[in-house]
Amino acid sequence: MWDSTESPSQPLTQLSASSKVSLEDDFIKLHPRSSIEGLKDFKQESTFVVKATIKHVLDHDDWWYTTCICNKACNKHVIKVTPRYKLKLRVIHTTDSTTFVVFDRDASAMLKKSCSDILDLQDKNTTAGDLPKEFEVLIDKTYLFKVECKNDYNSKFKQSFRVKKVCMDEKVIESFSDVEIKSLDLYSTNEEESKVNERTNQISSDSIAEDLLIKFTEESNDAETLSDHLNNIVSSHVPAKNP
Repeated sequence: MWDSTESPSQPLTQLSASSKVSLEDDFIKLHPRSSIEGLKDFKQESTFVVKATIKHVLDHDDWWYTTCICNKACNKHVIKVTPRYKLKLRVIHTTDSTTFVVFDRDASAMLKKSCSDILDLQDKNTTAGDLPKEFEVLIDKTYLFKVECKNDYNSKFKQSFRVKKVCMDEKVIESFSDVEIKSLDLYSTNEEESKVNERTNQISSDSIAEDLLIKFTEESNDAETLSDHLNNIVSSHVPAKNP
């Protein structure tokens, strides 16, 4: 579970200055991929890339928090604060679902609006207690999520995963999906090849057994014929007994 006092966002200038890895490398090559089911079952601390579809935004009254404008946990008396996103998204993929927690940087990119902008619009257009209507654009969107998996999850609470980064680039998502399909195709091909090899081996074994049986039968028939011939020869040379 994530405390609302956390501020995992980094200044955009710092991110752009330190980020040298391409989006495609970051989401397809550098981190292992996982299903939601695999994410839940993993017991060690690691980072995975998961393709998932957003179905709901949770916690109507807990989707944002305030932090110091310096974006750090200050010990000084704070005078100026700024609101930041903390979206809890219910996501699905194939037959499983879970909750991803997306913070300010990625949430702002997904919504194309800052948290302050949404709050201003909410005062004008949203009934108290309801989620902003602007969140509706997220529903049924499929993205790549780089998520943090920790083994300190308390089973008494609903399991959720912090999102470290979101990829909304259609080409990268398509490439990710292509790799998935190719992996499945390779598995299917290997499985089919195994079945073909198994059938071929079975046919070969059957053929060998059949050949051996025919050869054995022919040899047995030859031996029986030879034995009869020898008996006839012996019988012809044995003088008949007088009565």
